[in-house]
Amino acid sequence: MDALNSNSANQMTTIVRQRNYRKYLFLLLSHWYWFAIAIVLTSIGTWLYYRYAHPTYAVSATMLIHEQQNQSPLTTPTDSEANVFQGFGLFQGTQNTENQIQILKSWTQIRKTLEHFNFEVSYLQLGRFRTSELYRNLPFHVEWDRNHPQLLDANFDLHILPDNRIEMTVRGKEAIRYDFQNEKELKPAREIEQTRTFPVNSYVASDDYAFRIIPAADTQLEGSYRIAFHSLDQLTNEYMEKLTVAPVSKEGTMIKLSTTCENPEKGIDFLNKMMQVYQTRNLDKKNVIATKTIFFITSQLASVSDSLSASQKVRERFQSHNNLLDVSYQSQQLLDQLVKLEDQKSLLETQHQYYQYLEEYLSKNEDLESLVAPTTVGINDPLLVNLLQELSQLNIELTTLSATVKDPEHPRMRQLSIQMETTKRTLLENSRNIMRQSEITLNDLTKRIDELKRRTSRLPSVERNYVNIERRYQLNNDTYTFLLQKLSEAQIAKASNMPDNEIVDPARMEGDKPISPNQMTVYLVALLLGIFLPAGGIILTNEFDNKVRTPEDLGNLTKYPVLGHIIHDDQATPNHTALLDHPNSPIGETYRALRMKLKFMLNGNDHPVIAVTSTGADEGKTFTAMNLAASFALLGQKTILLDLDLRNSKMAEMLNCDKNHGISNYLLGEMRPDNIIFKSSHPYMRIIPSGTFPPNPGELLADKKLAELIELLKEKYDVIIIDSSPLLVADLFQYSHLCNAYLYVTRQGVTLQPALKSALEEISNQHIRSVGLLLNDIRINRQPLGHRYNYSYMYGYSYKPKNNRNRPAANGRKINSKKQTQIT
Repeated sequence: MDALNSNSANQMTTIVRQRNYRKYLFLLLSHWYWFAIAIVLTSIGTWLYYRYAHPTYAVSATMLIHEQQNQSPLTTPTDSEANVFQGFGLFQGTQNTENQIQILKSWTQIRKTLEHFNFEVSYLQLGRFRTSELYRNLPFHVEWDRNHPQLLDANFDLHILPDNRIEMTVRGKEAIRYDFQNEKELKPAREIEQTRTFPVNSYVASDDYAFRIIPAADTQLEGSYRIAFHSLDQLTNEYMEKLTVAPVSKEGTMIKLSTTCENPEKGIDFLNKMMQVYQTRNLDKKNVIATKTIFFITSQLASVSDSLSASQKVRERFQSHNNLLDVSYQSQQLLDQLVKLEDQKSLLETQHQYYQYLEEYLSKNEDLESLVAPTTVGINDPLLVNLLQELSQLNIELTTLSATVKDPEHPRMRQLSIQMETTKRTLLENSRNIMRQSEITLNDLTKRIDELKRRTSRLPSVERNYVNIERRYQLNNDTYTFLLQKLSEAQIAKASNMPDNEIVDPARMEGDKPISPNQMTVYLVALLLGIFLPAGGIILTNEFDNKVRTPEDLGNLTKYPVLGHIIHDDQATPNHTALLDHPNSPIGETYRALRMKLKFMLNGNDHPVIAVTSTGADEGKTFTAMNLAASFALLGQKTILLDLDLRNSKMAEMLNCDKNHGISNYLLGEMRPDNIIFKSSHPYMRIIPSGTFPPNPGELLADKKLAELIELLKEKYDVIIIDSSPLLVADLFQYSHLCNAYLYVTRQGVTLQPALKSALEEISNQHIRSVGLLLNDIRINRQPLGHRYNYSYMYGYSYKPKNNRNRPAANGRKINSKKQTQIT
């Protein structure tokens, strides 16, 4: 059972959703003209936008970043030549692609690129529909004084006059006087607008600007142009916002540089120059390291060269003077040992000097990129190498970050600075420890050398002297040879230096059309706006509409049945009893259907009393009551129409009755029943108007005379139709016990749903039964297609009068031309 109930609930939910979809579809289709208007307007707007918009082009280029292996030559004491070559790239060898991307996007990189151009002045041509930027083949150029202030954020509009003069208009809402020489603003922003005329090729100056317009060779100026001045800072910010640098793939080191611009040639030149500046910067860094390395080795060679030359001369003089060509085996052994120990001592002293250089370099906080690599002097200490690598990476990251972050108090910059200081302290401490160890080793070597010297002292004097001379010569010669080899390697490395990146694809324009505005995209957006804007407006208007529009609205508000609807008949009779004048008209058919449903509701009740009411005025209550009475009269039933709207009735005026004779006069005791009954145009229909408006209608309607009159009328008439007051007042409830059925009239587009709901709740609270609702004045062309089809099907065959010059609404206010006759 539960499963069955669940399935039924799901089916009902599906049905409700389908109905809602159909409702909105019919609602939108019934307002098709709004879509047509919106699409036309958005298409026109799109055409105008496309006509006046500045086209934007995309320019791109690709570069390959050479990432070297993470293993440093410092940790692999193999081939000395390789060590030197790679040592020059100590602080670049572990390039990170992301870091290089940030360098390319940095403020410094873009500013250095812009310094190679003359972009401080921009040139534009003013057309009838569009302003376009000029770059190459300029019709003129601006010769301006960099030492004189110029205006930023201001436009200089130049109109070429026939007499070879220029009319210049300067406009700027927040113009700034700027000193290009010192790169600073001179005065706060202010609004400026001025016009002046001057000859072509003449110098024009004021406190705010100074320049002249020089036409290109063999060029006759004509038309209108615009120039503007920009500072390098402004240009850098502008190009930074437009520049995009991203890796081509996650696995590779290829990167793509792209930018957008109004002039593709300008964008191409910018990207190409930026890649050249980046390569030059990379190569310059490597050359600085090589130059400092060569300088360090050269300074060492200078001192060793003098010692070598002196020892060589002493050796030659000693050999010549003593005719000594060779020494004994024992002397040779002692000499070899001394030379070996002296070589070790010399190398240690050189390394000791490097550690002193390193300590001094780090203490001065100089640029780490220019630090001479330790492999240059044969140092391969693993701890030292690791610390240098760590310091190098921190320095690269800090340099990259500082290019984009200008705040020195930025948390990441402070963290990197602290890490660098910690690494430097560790490096200095390690360097000092190594220096202390090298001093111990040097002392040991000195002792061993002294021991060998004592042994040589026991040799014959000639051999002993020769051994000492040869030892000094070999020591100087080996040291000189070692440094000379390193110098040669350094010079070769500098000569063969190449950047760590290469240009794969020079800058070029992407595609052959601008990326913005995209014609297809713009028109598609216009089409979507032309559809969704009116659709949204219609749906929102419908959702916030609190008036009764369809029978479904009535069904959603109350449990009472909807007995029918009265269509708006544009070809209705000018009289208010349309059913009597043209019984076969479409509106007549609706009243016949209403009569049938009311008889079914009355369930065979003899002499029924039917009250017709509404929420307020102007909803067709009286018109409905008159034609409902006429529909019963057409059946041959004696029908009387009783007007109990004692506050604002128009029935007497509409039916041309005497408004001074009516129900109020009877209830006041001024007249008898026979004096207030009037004939109509149909023999079976009679009318009792409201009479004069009394000061106390509520009390009169509660009088028992009304009940006596109703009972009297039941004896003479088959049907009694009461035109009651609207439910804005409580008159109906004074005599509701006398009625058998109640017809509540609503009008399309007039009746407010909240007021209707409140009135129906009051009826329910009064325990009034046999209530039916009527939707009046339905216009078929305002209905969803489904309802429109039903109405056309139901009434399309009906009689339509030939004369349609007078067309009242369903609550019509026309006066019957026939004078009503009082029954006496």
